[in-house]
Amino acid sequence: MLPYSFIGKWNYTNPATPVAVNIPMTDRPDWVIVKDLTNWGDTTAISPLQSEWFSGMAQGSYIGLSQTVTTDALTSVAGTTGGFRFIDQTHPPTFTAVAITAINGTTGVVSTGSTAGLAIGDLVRLVNVTGALELSNTLYAITAITTNTSITLGMFASAVSAGLTIANGTTGFYQKVYPGFMYPKLSPVLYITQATQAVVYFARPNDYTPGQLVDFQIPTPYGMIQLSNLTGKAGHSALGPHPSGAARVLSVVNSATVSSITIDVDTTGFTAFVYPTSALFAGGHSPAVCFPAGSGIVPLNGSPTLPQSPPGTNLLDAFDNRAQYVLNLGTAVVGPASANMVVMAFKADWNNAITNA
Repeated sequence: MLPYSFIGKWNYTNPATPVAVNIPMTDRPDWVIVKDLTNWGDTTAISPLQSEWFSGMAQGSYIGLSQTVTTDALTSVAGTTGGFRFIDQTHPPTFTAVAITAINGTTGVVSTGSTAGLAIGDLVRLVNVTGALELSNTLYAITAITTNTSITLGMFASAVSAGLTIANGTTGFYQKVYPGFMYPKLSPVLYITQATQAVVYFARPNDYTPGQLVDFQIPTPYGMIQLSNLTGKAGHSALGPHPSGAARVLSVVNSATVSSITIDVDTTGFTAFVYPTSALFAGGHSPAVCFPAGSGIVPLNGSPTLPQSPPGTNLLDAFDNRAQYVLNLGTAVVGPASANMVVMAFKADWNNAITNA
């Protein structure tokens, strides 16, 4: 009998600047090993070359091996942060709110004295930001971190570049958040352009796919209320009849700093989209949101008139619970830049605590 049962194997390749990686799993493992396949056997300094975690070790911790440049010798390494974390998305952890001292309404840079436990790609909520209450209740993706100095909300900054206007804020809080994984879900809207094919900007990566139908709820203070409740209106697309007047997604962008969709709705004659001021938000307002409204014909490379050939219907927008058990590999164990990494996870057939007499 083997002492461990194999859970699974995963491969990924790090970008030029490595970021944390989430690995979906069917069960919490008792042993995880991450190994650098690109640099194994090389004669340069590599850190880390291999990292491991065993049950009984704390969240975020790790042990491993690195390689020195002078002798090519392996050295042992260990840490308590930036390592292996396990997240049950059905019962996500709650994080403490952390004070901020300023937020730049143009660059999306949030000044704070503590960035502990944050990684690029994490989602944060801003809370009670003086002078910019309108930034509350939306989850923003972190696109850059300056340790214990600031975090950058780059997707927010991209919406500002497209036309969003937000005042600078001062004191308040940020709070790290793991979102729910029921789908479909609401996506708070940062900005919508006035264009023959409107572009909708979000504060974090979106789940939409080309051909999907979407609808909006735009409260009056945001303007562009003409986009609200499209499902009850007549269809309008050159790609064929809609089951409703919902907007069709023509293309999707999810880059390092931009999250957006282009829709087949001409908003040039609509009221301009604006974010309510902090003073208006103090009185209480619901956010502007976009949400899935059904499956539709997939467009050809973002064309508003030509369908994909052969024609296809978008069936990727399932209504289900996508929560998983996730292993989060922090930046201390995710591996070197541009390296091809392998992850293997195992479940112990038994666990015994042994005490020497």
